Amino acid sequence: MTQSRAQFSRRSFLSLAGLGIASAGLLTRPALAHALCSDIPVPLQRARGKWQLSFNDDFTDNAAFDQRWIKVSDSGGETRSIRIPGNVAISGAGLSLKLGRNTGKLSDKRPFSGGYVRTRDFRQCYGYFECEMKIANEPGVNNAFWLTSVRESEGDTRFELDVAEAKYPNLVQVTARRWLPDRQVLSKTYRPRLKLADAFHRYGMLWSKDRFQFFFDDRKIYEVGNTFAHTPAQLLFSNAVASFAGKDDGDVDGAATSVKSIRVFQNSEWQDVPLWRCS
Repeated sequence: MTQSRAQFSRRSFLSLAGLGIASAGLLTRPALAHALCSDIPVPLQRARGKWQLSFNDDFTDNAAFDQRWIKVSDSGGETRSIRIPGNVAISGAGLSLKLGRNTGKLSDKRPFSGGYVRTRDFRQCYGYFECEMKIANEPGVNNAFWLTSVRESEGDTRFELDVAEAKYPNLVQVTARRWLPDRQVLSKTYRPRLKLADAFHRYGMLWSKDRFQFFFDDRKIYEVGNTFAHTPAQLLFSNAVASFAGKDDGDVDGAATSVKSIRVFQNSEWQDVPLWRCS
């Protein structure tokens, strides 16, 4: 995903103040936090350390969503889509990034519209990041779960971590990318033997001081060294019709990228990791 310039329900966002992890500052009951933290993702069951939940959302509460996330307006960059807040919807089924027709400005160059959200305050350096996502049932659409460094803390190194750029029917691309001071791209494409739009799948990344590990439905699909991503990052979901995602059929109305949940874990033994809070 090219970097753009531009609920608090029972299972929503958790903050572990004891670790000092960046958050919007809202805490849930300790009993609930303990129950959720006991549900450790499969990739972490094989990893060393003590893992604790630092961020969690099931996208079912509109008010809490507005506290945790920002709906982004975006002109589309190298895609054929603008991204508008009106294409972002929250319901009992989770987060929906709707696709449609652009009837406003730039409609000649970007005839489509999509959705785009990022975390308002939450930032984390290192840890495990996982979502359950079902891609849009449309060719030519990039469905993305990604992280980026933030200007407040990135220093001279700007980076992007694509946990998944998933494309119809069965392409998953994972990438660790440095934008500044010079460019470096570490990437792999994985093709599972199934249609990604037929069901929700887990997309995960374990980010440590020296390694990136990427997972699809708990299976490791790529591992590579980390030489540049060492500052806190924000979380983002987005979709767009784009030439790099394949040829579209010209009509995406009614299609959407669906996200059922997101979970982020931190290793309590990594006490020297940099942390950041915007507010």
